[in-house]
Amino acid sequence: MLKRFIIFAIIIFACRLTTVAQQNTDIAGTVQTDSVIEKMLQLDEVVVTGTRTVKRLSETPVLTTLIREREIREAASVSTLESLQDNIPGIVSSPNAMGNNMRIRGLNSRYVLFLIDGERLVSEGAGGNVNLDQIDVSNVRRIEMVNGASSALYGSNAVGAVINIITKDPVYKLETNVSQSVESNNTLRTRVDVGSAQDKFLTKAGVFRHSSDGFGNDGNGAYAARYEDYGANLKLGYNPSKQSDINIISRYFGHETFNPSNSMNVRHSLTQNLTLGANGGITTPDNGNSLRISANYDKYFDYYVMEKKNNERDLRNTVSYFSARAVDTYIPVEKWEFVGGAEFNHEENYATTTLGAVPTTKRLDDINGFAQAQYSWIENLDMIGGIRYTYNTQFGSALTPKFSIMYDINGFKFRGGLGSSFRAPSIKELYYDFDHQGMFWVYGNPELKPEKGLYTSLSAEYTKKSFNISISGYYNSISNKITQYDVITTQGANEKYYKNVSSATLKGVDICLSYNLLSQFLLRANYSYCDATDNSTGLQLESNVKHSETISVTWNGKVLQSPFSLLFAGRLHSPKLYQQMVSDANGVSQAEFTQSKSYSIWKAALVKPFLLKKHAFELTLKAENIFNFRESSFIDPGRQYLAGIRYNFKQ
Repeated sequence: MLKRFIIFAIIIFACRLTTVAQQNTDIAGTVQTDSVIEKMLQLDEVVVTGTRTVKRLSETPVLTTLIREREIREAASVSTLESLQDNIPGIVSSPNAMGNNMRIRGLNSRYVLFLIDGERLVSEGAGGNVNLDQIDVSNVRRIEMVNGASSALYGSNAVGAVINIITKDPVYKLETNVSQSVESNNTLRTRVDVGSAQDKFLTKAGVFRHSSDGFGNDGNGAYAARYEDYGANLKLGYNPSKQSDINIISRYFGHETFNPSNSMNVRHSLTQNLTLGANGGITTPDNGNSLRISANYDKYFDYYVMEKKNNERDLRNTVSYFSARAVDTYIPVEKWEFVGGAEFNHEENYATTTLGAVPTTKRLDDINGFAQAQYSWIENLDMIGGIRYTYNTQFGSALTPKFSIMYDINGFKFRGGLGSSFRAPSIKELYYDFDHQGMFWVYGNPELKPEKGLYTSLSAEYTKKSFNISISGYYNSISNKITQYDVITTQGANEKYYKNVSSATLKGVDICLSYNLLSQFLLRANYSYCDATDNSTGLQLESNVKHSETISVTWNGKVLQSPFSLLFAGRLHSPKLYQQMVSDANGVSQAEFTQSKSYSIWKAALVKPFLLKKHAFELTLKAENIFNFRESSFIDPGRQYLAGIRYNFKQ
């Protein structure tokens, strides 16, 4: 019944809407005229990730991918991961119990740094997995992604990319949002949040709950367990003056997966994340100097729930991450900008079995100092240079410099960058010591060295009125790559170890195009080519996708004096590659090649707001994976349908 209603509603809108507005109104009632082309093409948007300072997207020397709240809403995205997949080619995800298990252009989550409002998210395993569902996508203001090496600004893990998820702050005296959606497989999503910004105080609180029956319980094809997600967030802000602010934030997230009804298991998994943070800043009256100080604590809990013991919780392990930072920005004259700071990070992992036969706690600390200078040498030429020094208690010192340049002339922007990066071995890679359910032993290696990367990029961007296109090429060389390998003992037992045995080279081209047609249709297309080679074998890195595209057409218009948006979008990928060296009984190695199907996943989404003074209702209808692509290597339920309603009040 749900799918028939959604298909019927989308078709009726697509066929009957013949009058399209020359202006578009969002749910808050803000009017955007078609003359504001830069805003439609994002060029006037503010970004912070690539430089740690506020820059317009069109003015930053570091090429940045930006996903705005408006695009998330128009695409009816139900998660941060879906928003990334819709807008960034080359993302492959295979969710598991420890997170989204995401790969970007051949590199897994270990090489991607995930931030929320500039603060590092704690990873949940040796693979660096992060569960992005802990961030309610309805609370996201924008997502910024910077490709390549960014360790000069952010330290470890910023090897392949940095993804910064920036959340919303209230701007009205009273804001209320309530939303409810229902999706295939009895998937329900509910969210309520309230915010206030008045005088010197800012307050925002929200709660959400998601649940689903999962899919694939029949044993055929991909499978996802029944689950429940629930979370809450709170932010308190105080502005003593126009030049100063103090903020306290907290987040909680729980993720529980359940066994199928016919399962013999007597326990299931429950994970929880808790975040506490505080930050504040002060700026001189002339805006020439500003200082920000922050502290953030993020902790992850992993439990077994014992179903036959009144659902008693058995703690398996915890991961905690504490970071404290001070950053000063100084602008002595118009052409110069300096950023400098110091940072301390503490990581701690407690495990009952995976770090040894008895419960054990392992720790890692690092101390950092970093500096950056931006100089506008001549008109339309900007240069940024920076360096970070890191002392890590496990491996010692690391020095990571970077340099970026941008030249702007007659609608063209040329950017170039050279930077180094590193990834410190995780606690689990260093100290693993456990028997994996009697199948094999896993051992860490305390002698592991940090992986090091050298990233080079060149790009050209052209903008004219409602048209924007960019092309960029990159070369990323990673040495001391940490690899897990197997050893068969004389007794026939399988043991797995970690060591620095290989290097990898990633090279590719990205092309991005956007065009505002007739002030009514926004066309976007992104293409990515990535050759990700393991230099020790000459094979592609596991699950790499060489060719990938994202395409979308969004129709923003008006019918009966009321706005709407209608989107049709697709993700297209060449086959996922699985290549490895396999040894026979005589120790002779040969390459083994397998791959998935090439695939494309398409969706259609209709978003229709209804405005009544300070009250707004928004109806969302979505058909996901319209052509029902199914493949055993993808955890995808096939065609899905969603209907949702959102209520918004602002005063």
